[in-house]
Amino acid sequence: MKIAGQHHRAVEWSVQQQCPRWLNQCLLPFAVRWRESGDPETICQAIETMEVRGAPSIGAFAALGLALAFARDEARFFSHWLPRFRATRPTAVNLFHACDAMAQTASEATSAQHMIAAACAYADAEVQRNQVMGEHLAERLATGQRRILTHCNAGWLAAVDWGTATSGIYQLQAQGESPFVLVDETRPRLQGARLTAWELQQQGIDCCLQADGAAAWMMQQGKVDAVVTGADRIAANGDVANKIGTYALSLAAKAHGIPFYVAAPLSTMDAHCPDGQHIPIEERGSEELTHAQGETADGKMLQLRIASPGVSAANPAFDVTPYANITAIICEHGQWP
Repeated sequence: MKIAGQHHRAVEWSVQQQCPRWLNQCLLPFAVRWRESGDPETICQAIETMEVRGAPSIGAFAALGLALAFARDEARFFSHWLPRFRATRPTAVNLFHACDAMAQTASEATSAQHMIAAACAYADAEVQRNQVMGEHLAERLATGQRRILTHCNAGWLAAVDWGTATSGIYQLQAQGESPFVLVDETRPRLQGARLTAWELQQQGIDCCLQADGAAAWMMQQGKVDAVVTGADRIAANGDVANKIGTYALSLAAKAHGIPFYVAAPLSTMDAHCPDGQHIPIEERGSEELTHAQGETADGKMLQLRIASPGVSAANPAFDVTPYANITAIICEHGQWP
């Protein structure tokens, strides 16, 4: 999608440098910084520190990182680099699908270029799935639903290009519609405020930021036509793991009779996980809750304590929304049956 009118992808292979290239999402929206690295360990750390985040982007980035690992350290590809990439994040299943795909390719690869081509094809396929998925989602949103509430960042930053939840919104725009998006700020890392709002502004989509706690009230006031979120893992029974706060949104939407859609490619489905109770939920550091980072009026980045010193903090990064609360799961093949 667009940054200052120019098309970009969140992650890609740099032909010039022969290594992965990515947009550092930790610095947005204050600075647009691209990084490149020929060190597979740096790629792993970029996933762990959330410079690259979002299930589809993590999967594509891991594929590119594993291609790099094969090219630079083929002898340790299976013994070290595959386990290392698998250990970077526990919840988003796209990561593990990408690792499995690259492991299969590595067992048959005749050269590093074979692996690089496979990783680039993996990322391209993700983009194609997202675009088609957005077309299916737009058909739902075009039936009178224009005021769309979304949570966290399920945009192109999280999904290489197009996004998952935002793909349908971008498709509506391409069709000449004028969607309006209510953007949950998404505590504690503020992916909605920092990433989704910025992304929509770059694309020229009308949007408004709101506190997470305002969502149910906005629904009660009749100001929301549909809720659309992404997903990090979908169990075999349709239970969905997504950014913390998604479950509460589903409860409010169900109570007010508002359609609740989940947009996710098949790479987010985990057929080996029977239900949401079996999805591992990542617990992140307390400092994400007790501190906040921002930019001062003179452009300096500051990290400030916002909580009482010494207070403990629970910080589950995801929750699970039961399938019974979901109107439809939309994938690249249309509605998930």
